[in-house]
Formats: sequence, structure tokens, C-alpha cells
Amino acid sequence: MIGILGIGMIAAVVGAVAFATLRDGSTDAAAVEPITDPAERERAGAAALALVRYDPAQVGYQITFEPGRAGVRAQVDRSSKTIGVFLRRGDLPHVVAHDIAHELGHAYDQARMDASDRSEYLSRRSVPDAPWLPEGDSDYGVGAGDFAEVFALCHSSSADFRSTLAPRPDNPCAVLPSGAR
Repeated sequence: MIGILGIGMIAAVVGAVAFATLRDGSTDAAAVEPITDPAERERAGAAALALVRYDPAQVGYQITFEPGRAGVRAQVDRSSKTIGVFLRRGDLPHVVAHDIAHELGHAYDQARMDASDRSEYLSRRSVPDAPWLPEGDSDYGVGAGDFAEVFALCHSSSADFRSTLAPRPDNPCAVLPSGAR
């Protein structure tokens, strides 16, 4: 049902739906070795956060570093204005930085964008009729996920790009609204 909403209705929906979960495709909890020591998580998280060029405070969010879990790398909690990052042993700092920046893209979208901004963004990405919100778990094939991935390219040192909606942009920062650059 969400996928058929008009772009004009999305602003009201985005604030109420907590769909912004960065999935990793894994389902085997035994294969995930979480970092359980809080001090070790803080060190690993700080190393990744140092690679992110966007301050979470700009959108009123805080970052928390939690033990890793299967299927989820990071998620936004809009009610508490936190981004939970689920750290696993072996995570590379640039990948975690990408996860953080992806969720910051969702936070920016929720805090600063309206239906007109979203429509303009989709046009710049040459997918003007794409839905903004996902119907399932993954957001990589809709506007919100593509925006978060482009935001992550612009604001982290990661070369990862997971969107399936449109090709990787040559200049990711130029595709974003001016306030998101």
C-alpha cells in the first residue's frame, strides 16, 4: 500500500513510519559475532564516525553503538532521535561509516525534506515516478533508500553503493538538495 501513495502524501507518512533499517541480507545469527564489550564498541564506532563528514546533531540525532545482530546493520529510531549501529567483530570502519551515513540520510530526509524536495530528487535521479517508501524490508529499490545511499556516498569515505533504483552518480553531492551537501 505504501508504494502507491502519491508523493504529496509522503511527508506525513515518513514521520510516522520507522522503515529506515539498513538490512544486510544475513539471517544466520550464529554467523554474526557481536562486539559485546561496550568500550570496544565505542572505539570501533568512534573510528567509523571519524570517517563520516556529517554531524548527526545537524538533524537532531545521536548515534549509539550496539552489539551486532543478524540481518540488521543500523536503524533509525525516530521517536528517540537515535541511530543504532549494530557492530560486529570484523566490521571495517569505512563500511560502518557508510551504514551511519546511510541512516543519517534517512534522518535528513525526515527532518528537512518535503514532498517537493523528494520529487525534485527523484527527477534528478531520472526516476520521477519511483515510490519513495519501501513495501518490504529493503529500501534499496525506492527513493528513500537511494537518497540515503547517495547521502552516504557524499558524506562518508566508503565507496559502497547499494541502491538498486538508479545507477551510482558520478558526483553524489551534486545530486543532493543544496542543504544536504
